[in-house]
Amino acid sequence: MIYDLVIIGAGPAGLYAATCAAMNKIKSVIIESSSEYGGQLTLYREKTIYDMPGFARINANDLANNLYLQYKEYEDEVPLHMNTQATGLEEHDDHYVLHTNQGLFITKTILLANGGGMFQPKKLEIPKADFMDNIHYFIKDTTQFKGKDVVVLGGGDSAVDWALTLIDIAKSVTLVHRRNDFRAHQHNVDDARKRLNVLTPYVAKDVDGEESASGLILENTETKEVVTLQTDAILVFYGVTPVKSKMDQWLVDIKDNSILVTPNMQTSRHGIYAVGNSVFYEGKLRMIVTALGEAATAIGAITKFFYPEKTLTYKH
Repeated sequence: MIYDLVIIGAGPAGLYAATCAAMNKIKSVIIESSSEYGGQLTLYREKTIYDMPGFARINANDLANNLYLQYKEYEDEVPLHMNTQATGLEEHDDHYVLHTNQGLFITKTILLANGGGMFQPKKLEIPKADFMDNIHYFIKDTTQFKGKDVVVLGGGDSAVDWALTLIDIAKSVTLVHRRNDFRAHQHNVDDARKRLNVLTPYVAKDVDGEESASGLILENTETKEVVTLQTDAILVFYGVTPVKSKMDQWLVDIKDNSILVTPNMQTSRHGIYAVGNSVFYEGKLRMIVTALGEAATAIGAITKFFYPEKTLTYKH
């Protein structure tokens, strides 16, 4: 079978792209390297998301499930192959042959919606931290922090959102960031400053304890003051880094370690498009809502590629 489109990645952008492709009668398939849909949302299933249009707040797991349920209406037209990882690509005159660990896919176009590949969290750079059972980089069950004193490290949306999520669960929540200014949404930062113990500008220097951390030693980056926080759990949200970049296999132009795309989300290579966290263009924002818009734009461009006279229609 020759597909019009192979969508690589079943995160938010990939799932929505599949929905849009089905609406426009593009013969497509999704491949996902893991055993779960949802992309990076699966790393933070219980995290509350505050910047999704139409929702004052929504659980990351619920958002992933909603996007999947929307796609499910079209799964017969756009099948999803899990545990299927792209391993190589051959270009022919009018199509590509995509090699995967589950076989070959022949397609006329490709949409990269895999966020740049697999990621791992940036670790707390304290040697003892690697061996302590109450230092966390992911949260699967918020109830494990019920009635506990929790310290959250980080200055981005993940750190601030998790700190706010845990307010009504933990005994206490302290948010620690190395700078006075946060990278997170300002509204949520203001909310955190009102409702939480926020310490800035402090960095983690050491931990007390053997198998579990009983205290976190912090240093003020300006005054060099040292303080110790008693804690039952430390949550580290310093961001993520690629385990291994897979961008080179696509032979597309790269800028700032991201795939350079045009306004219609096309890469430098004919017939290959990219959306989501892996792409770069002037003004790019790494937000879920942005990736969803990029997915719709890319499918619109791919639709025009196959049907130049077609008027695009999406269900609203």
